[in-house]
Amino acid sequence: MPKKKLKDLCDAEDFFDYYHVPYHSEILNLSRVHILKSFQNLLQKEGCFDADSSDNEVWNIQRALLFRAYHEFVKPTPARQKFFPTFYERNGTFYAFDQINNKGVEKK
Repeated sequence: MPKKKLKDLCDAEDFFDYYHVPYHSEILNLSRVHILKSFQNLLQKEGCFDADSSDNEVWNIQRALLFRAYHEFVKPTPARQKFFPTFYERNGTFYAFDQINNKGVEKK
């Protein structure tokens, strides 16, 4: 488990690296604020926002919540396609978690 604490993390990549959550860099770059806001809301809703992430059980719960927040933004929706048409024309492919590594989509 990482030695950093949740409050020491400063950007989206830090959160994903800390929790070992794979991500597609273009999706993260496009939706980082929304993903982190959703993650914060989920943490607060589950009562884990101020929990000690050095506790293995808490860390696992927080990790699952980050997966959940990220997954909300992986698949394009009509609203996102309307606001980011160029991105989805070029990059609108759905990437399953098993196709993604910590630095982006695995090359086949």
